[in-house]
Amino acid sequence: MVLMNLSYRTNYLHTYFKTTVVIPDTGKTNYTAVWLLHGYTGDDSASIRHVNIENLARKNDWAIIMPEARNSFYSDSAFIPYYSYFIDEFIPKMQSLLPISTDRDKNYIVGSSMGGYGALKIAFLNDDKFSKVAALSPITDIEHFRDNPKGPMAKETFDAIFDSPEKVAKNQLINIFNNRQPKLQILTLCGNNDFMHEDNVMFKNFLSIHAKDHYTWMPVEGDHSWNTWTANIDKVFSWLA
Repeated sequence: MVLMNLSYRTNYLHTYFKTTVVIPDTGKTNYTAVWLLHGYTGDDSASIRHVNIENLARKNDWAIIMPEARNSFYSDSAFIPYYSYFIDEFIPKMQSLLPISTDRDKNYIVGSSMGGYGALKIAFLNDDKFSKVAALSPITDIEHFRDNPKGPMAKETFDAIFDSPEKVAKNQLINIFNNRQPKLQILTLCGNNDFMHEDNVMFKNFLSIHAKDHYTWMPVEGDHSWNTWTANIDKVFSWLA
């Protein structure tokens, strides 16, 4: 098993961004790639700190790629055009450096919290690149998240990213899904004591109707924390497999 810590200066972001990669050392040239996205205040080491990522990679013979996203919400803003960077620069860069497949059927994207929002948004907009998406306790309604008193993000920070009602509407997951009608396998889970549980149930109800036979809802016990996500990550990877 190989653990790689990468850093390079991006053309999009004009600074150095980090990536952590776990990849089996079996000599293959087209590993299935799992793009694993961190949540708010996290970084590329977040999953490594809480989950046995090497064991998951070894068990499935997959490469797991964990990019740094800072608090970008995986979206384009005046400060960080992160979404464009991820699609137009980061994915091609990793595919040129690593022995991973470019086939959509061997590319999955997963995230928790803000990373769950990012995984769903990126997958819905790019179902030509990803065949499966799994989101653990995702932010499913960004406007509700902004106004939720239990949310960790200051409203000023949120408004710096989504700086108009039009941009909020454009980046709402339900609107993205309706506009794109993506065709890929979708899983969401949320703890019963999560402060965004109601939003997740409403999103589940929407996808159960509109995504029909390619959507899976995984109700679990727990709150909005790594305790919940660590307890269920094996189930998520079993679903991916």
